[in-house]
Amino acid sequence: VDVLRATSVMTTAFGAGVKRIFTCCQVAEAVSLAEQIENTDQRKQRPLLCGERRCKPISGFDHGNSPSEYTPQRVRGQTLIMTTTNGTKAIESASSAKRLIAASFLNLPKVVETLRGSGLVHLVCSGTDGQITAEDVLLAGAIVDACTVEYHVAIEDDESRIARDFWASCLPVSERSPWISVKNGNKKQLSDLLAKFFGNTLGGANLIKFGFEQDLQRCAQIGPQSAIGVRSQQNPTAFELLASD
Repeated sequence: VDVLRATSVMTTAFGAGVKRIFTCCQVAEAVSLAEQIENTDQRKQRPLLCGERRCKPISGFDHGNSPSEYTPQRVRGQTLIMTTTNGTKAIESASSAKRLIAASFLNLPKVVETLRGSGLVHLVCSGTDGQITAEDVLLAGAIVDACTVEYHVAIEDDESRIARDFWASCLPVSERSPWISVKNGNKKQLSDLLAKFFGNTLGGANLIKFGFEQDLQRCAQIGPQSAIGVRSQQNPTAFELLASD
């Protein structure tokens, strides 16, 4: 989970027709991998370098880390190599997971559907510079809430309870839980509340500082995408579009 903005970008990119996304922790690692892929690709097609450092686009890269940049016209059929300040490090920290998917508010309903029958699930929140960020905890809480409603899962740890309660307290609704409100068709209302709340989070404040305030609204949309990136290989780490059943 990196709501602002890595996993939101990954969701948007796969929804726009991206073929594969490699993730790297370091800028130099991303540049080197792009050169390796270009040299081994018979078409000599260089992957697109994407990402940010301290919210800002990286010099010499093709795209930054705003979902608005990942349109079908720009990225359909392409391979991306992404490196970000927090999100790609979180992906690396979860490298031992048997299965790894990229979750965002944009694909939240599809993520919940995908988790059916998964057993033990770890929700890895990227945070910002090693600190907890509220927007990631909100999405974790939304996933817990949804799985509780949909699958009657047992919550066996305090972190999940805290995340779910935080999600519920930040989005007051007349229904028993915000997820039920989502199911009842109130996605836009809740998305608007999320976007406003993001402005007061550590990650959101950083984006506003550097002129990316519109990304708060873009990343707060609940459920416009059904695309999910799932890790398809390690060393180097790559994600592909999760195939629909």
